[in-house]
Amino acid sequence: MSQAMDTSSESESFGKKVRGHRPRGRETHRRSGRDRGRVSGGREDVRAAEISDKISTLANTLQDTSRNLTKVDKMLGQYRDHADDQVEAMTLLRESLEDSINQLQTRRLSRTNGVRSSSVSSLHNSDLEAYSGSEEKRFQPTSPLKDYGGSHKGRRRSQSAGVHFRDSTRAADDIHSVHQTLRDLYSDQQRLSDDLDREILRRNRSDIDTRRAMENLSEHMTVSQRQDSVSSRVERRLQELEREMNTERERERRAEWRAARDDDQQENLGRCQVRPDEREDALTARLLRAEREKSKMEQELGRARRLLEQSEDRRESLVQQVENMRGELLRTRAEKTAVHRPQTETSQLGAQLCSSHAEREGDRDYSELEKEVAELRGQLNKASVRSEVEELRRALESKERENLRLSLQVKEFSSDMEGREEQHLRILDQLKSMQSRGQTERKEMEALVLESARSKNELKTRAQEAVRQWRAKCRRLQKELEDAEVQGRLHEEKALQVSREKESSEAQLKTLSQQAEASRRELGEALGRLALREAELHRKGVELSEAHQRQLALQQEIREVKEASAVLHEESQRQTSTIARLREENHILEEQADVQARRLHRDQEDKAELQTTLKQMTAAHAQLSLRLAEEENARKDMQRATTELQAKLTLLQEERTSLSQQLQLEREVHQKELNNMAATVKDDRTRKDREVQETLRLCRQENDELSTQLREIKADAVSDKELRVALHIKLDRMKDECDKLVAQLHTKDDAYSLLQRKYQQLKQELKDKVSVDEQRRVSESELLRLEKKIVTMEAERETVLSSLGEELDAVCRSLVRNGQDKLQVISQRPGLVKDPHHWLAETKTKLRWLSEEVRERDAKERRLRKQHQQTRDELKALRQSRSSEQETLQQRLDQQEKLLLSLSTEKKELLERSRAKEEEMRSFQDRVLDLEMNTRIALEHLESVPEKHCLLDDFKDLEESRQQMAFVEQRCGRYKEIVRDLQDQLDESKRKIQEYREAKLDATSRSLRLAALSSSIKGPSTFLSSTVRPDCLSPPRRLTATDLDDAQGEGSRPLTH
Repeated sequence: MSQAMDTSSESESFGKKVRGHRPRGRETHRRSGRDRGRVSGGREDVRAAEISDKISTLANTLQDTSRNLTKVDKMLGQYRDHADDQVEAMTLLRESLEDSINQLQTRRLSRTNGVRSSSVSSLHNSDLEAYSGSEEKRFQPTSPLKDYGGSHKGRRRSQSAGVHFRDSTRAADDIHSVHQTLRDLYSDQQRLSDDLDREILRRNRSDIDTRRAMENLSEHMTVSQRQDSVSSRVERRLQELEREMNTERERERRAEWRAARDDDQQENLGRCQVRPDEREDALTARLLRAEREKSKMEQELGRARRLLEQSEDRRESLVQQVENMRGELLRTRAEKTAVHRPQTETSQLGAQLCSSHAEREGDRDYSELEKEVAELRGQLNKASVRSEVEELRRALESKERENLRLSLQVKEFSSDMEGREEQHLRILDQLKSMQSRGQTERKEMEALVLESARSKNELKTRAQEAVRQWRAKCRRLQKELEDAEVQGRLHEEKALQVSREKESSEAQLKTLSQQAEASRRELGEALGRLALREAELHRKGVELSEAHQRQLALQQEIREVKEASAVLHEESQRQTSTIARLREENHILEEQADVQARRLHRDQEDKAELQTTLKQMTAAHAQLSLRLAEEENARKDMQRATTELQAKLTLLQEERTSLSQQLQLEREVHQKELNNMAATVKDDRTRKDREVQETLRLCRQENDELSTQLREIKADAVSDKELRVALHIKLDRMKDECDKLVAQLHTKDDAYSLLQRKYQQLKQELKDKVSVDEQRRVSESELLRLEKKIVTMEAERETVLSSLGEELDAVCRSLVRNGQDKLQVISQRPGLVKDPHHWLAETKTKLRWLSEEVRERDAKERRLRKQHQQTRDELKALRQSRSSEQETLQQRLDQQEKLLLSLSTEKKELLERSRAKEEEMRSFQDRVLDLEMNTRIALEHLESVPEKHCLLDDFKDLEESRQQMAFVEQRCGRYKEIVRDLQDQLDESKRKIQEYREAKLDATSRSLRLAALSSSIKGPSTFLSSTVRPDCLSPPRRLTATDLDDAQGEGSRPLTH
């Protein structure tokens, strides 16, 4: 900074000297003009001295500029080499980034394919039933409760059929669906446990990486403390900052100077006799511009750093939010599994009570089911324990607010789950009754099923024919619409042509107006130039006498200047090539900055996507019991997004470090160049002093020659006066011609205004005519189209009504056995199609008759049923349930003991981890104290150093170190909070162990109660009287929403009766 200030002050002092020397020459010129008549000998001496001084200054400035240009050319070559190296490094970085991006994309695609393949295993019963139409594509679920060898007659019916028949095999299918949902839950739970294990492994690896990074940091700090003291390091850093600032300023000044020089190259070539003081003024102005641009660039770099820091902070906060949400989801799942345990037990008991079609294989199937459910419960318990351990690591400051929100959601979920459990209990009761009735009903309903299938096929064919007719009509209407659109397009094209013609005419008018304005401006400029020329001629008349005297002396100078201009021209061409290269390099750097800005924008978009996915997860949590697979997929997507964000942030940090290294290299190069320039300036000053003395000697010799040249200049002045008279005559003629052109312009403006008015009138008339014609054509076409539609719709209505009536008659005939008289009364007359009200009344009567017939048949079938088979099956199911419950209780006790052992081991591991973290915290505190002492010593040293006012801007590094210290302190506080939360969670785990022991006692008491209940049920008279229920005599019919609501009161009575 001090060197830069010295060079700027020296340049200003040099400019002042030159400026102060220039006015003396002018004053001597004026004084010599005034005292021309007094003393001729003194006048000639003074003029000769002035001319010699001016010639010497010009020669010196030209030599200095040539030397400076050669040095600048050498510096540009060095800078070009350095820039080429930078471009190669940037290309290598870009290629590496593209490779890494491609690798990430391939990994993402492979992960998405893996997720899709894993979701195939969680097929539900609805997915399997979708392929029941074709036997080749039928998927058989692996359930031991269903016989898949029989004929699949219960096919899926289309929703277009008018009459619905009950499917006899639906009872067994419903039992199978319940069993399949249990198996799906088991597979989903396995997938959850695998994902939790992967997450734990990933967290452990991240913890190991952080420990390694902290160890490396500590080693680096210890090494740096051993190498040098704090004061020496601070002084070195300050000196480096000064050098970097000076090099950056000098580089920006030279770049701005080159750009401005390229713009002003043509003017400099045309005016080779530009004075040196003006050049120095231009250079100072350019240097000021370069300093301003440099300050702007520093501000932009500061903004970019702030944006990067903000993005890192946001990324950390988002990661913490994701981890908190994961912990809360695992907690709610564990609570729901604890709530589901008694419900699953009751549902399994109900399923065992309903399994009457397999007497000998029932014990084995039920034992397998109980084993699967026990395994599922054990895995749920393990998952809950692991989730609690994970929650201990994810506790942060925003945990209380999220806990409140999630508690409200859990309450809503629990209420929803209770309602769903009640519905499940109702469905199980109804399934029991349907299964007991379904065995005797199958044989009797086979004939009815065949008949219904035939009628169903007929209805399908007829419905397909009606759909085909409707499709043909839709196609006709589409063709008509397309024709109307074509006509509208033609009208639009015509309107566009008219608008284009209008625009062309307006453009012509604009061009005419612009030409008129341009001609007016040219006239004004010509008049101004004429006035300036008159003033210049008047001034030149006074100065011609002096100019002729100097003309001969300056001819020799002009020759030298031409030679120097040729050299300058060659050098300027070289500089243009170098400037073009520099512009390309600047363009490349700007593109890189744009790429970084885009990446930041992408990071922000990814963060927004993460927030949206979090909202989706909270909304989808309400339907967790039905959509577990979808939530797992969403969680995996979130993990991928976070990993991708971390990879992107690491890439950004690497790019930032590479750019900082490049900037340091450039600063060092520019510092070297600045030192070279300072040395060249000193050499130039010494040379100029020597050359001034030599020029004074030459000027005395030239004075004698100028006295002879003045006589010749006086003769030339007479000829110049004659030329001036001729020029005055030409000016008068030009004024007359300008007046004539002004008059012609006025006449053209008047004609143009008239033409514009006529054009507007014609345009308005054309618009009115076109709009009227279009309205008339559109109205006529719409009338014709509506009449055609009315005729076709009437014909279609009659055909549809007749086809529906025929189908209803066919259905009635298929059901009629002894009711031919009723059918003749209900049958339709041929003329009713035209009267829709009567046709609707007759169709309603037919439907009522059909429903009565179906009810009568159902009543007959219900009377034929008996309840002996039901009571025997229920006795067997109760005996089997007693034995199976004893086995499950033993298994539960063993599993809970294993869980206690695993909890004790995990507790020991947590204690060891907490101790290790406390040790790390102590080491962190010691390092923080050392850093504080070092910073205080550095600040005291800086305050003691005098005369460095320009270094106040360079304390950013110290502020950054303070920020790092604050960040380390924040992390220490977080670790302390995590340790506290771990201790709290350990206490909770102890409490839960006690609850598990109490649950053991409850299970044993329940087993004793069930044993007493089974002994009391052995009396056959009481059991038969309790199992005979009035709803068993109800007809078998399809389950509806009203039936579920009626059965709500009986949902808790399958075992008590």
